[in-house]
Amino acid sequence: MLKRFFASLLITLVSAPALAAFKVETLTAMQMEAWRARMGFHQLAVRGNAPEDLDALERVIAQGSDLVAQLSSQAVTTSEKEAVTEITALWEAVAARAVDNPLASVGYADFNAFAEINSLTLDLHRELASHLVGAEKGANDALMKLGVDLLRISSEYLALATFPSAGINAGTQETAMPFMQEAMTFEEDMDKLERQAANDQVKRMLATLKMRWTFIRGAIPQLDDPDAAKVPLLFYRYSSQTADDLVDMLAQ
Repeated sequence: MLKRFFASLLITLVSAPALAAFKVETLTAMQMEAWRARMGFHQLAVRGNAPEDLDALERVIAQGSDLVAQLSSQAVTTSEKEAVTEITALWEAVAARAVDNPLASVGYADFNAFAEINSLTLDLHRELASHLVGAEKGANDALMKLGVDLLRISSEYLALATFPSAGINAGTQETAMPFMQEAMTFEEDMDKLERQAANDQVKRMLATLKMRWTFIRGAIPQLDDPDAAKVPLLFYRYSSQTADDLVDMLAQ
């Protein structure tokens, strides 16, 4: 009787569905939206608080809030639930700062404001990164990582296009971004995923991403050249389209 009981218990445990856990794709999508919010903050200064840019930023904030809700639904353990509380607070702080660019209407950048958006974005990125180990993996993970890298590069480009001192090292302990090195790594990662991708959806998204990146690099062959003509709207347009496509892909 006892043996049958333990055998039945073992079968129940083995056949029971696994508890939910954070998904890598949700964590990285949230990282992407954090950098996108920073990019949107600087886009406000690029075009003087244009209403359409404010509307776009509000949509980014709404998408980020939806992703936070997804992480909340994935949280099971006490530590995961505590992490969601921290992520929520950081995202709300990023969102509040992103839509409040004090001198954007005159096309300028306020040091305290861009130093704060730098610090908050990094804090949120790192908090999310700390939960990637052990998170549930999926077919879209490598593609989502490319999305994060693209938005990180794009947000930095817009920051420096707005004001030369607005880079990620302002108000933080970060070093200045080496654009050409970042671009080379990004291109190598795209090529690697192209060789390895088995999922048709990932292949299609990657082909679109590579096409958009080709347009960007064609317009800015030397990303590190401070005297090169600035084309922030090109970065903003293509990286925003990519982020939207990736978030839509995850929702399918």
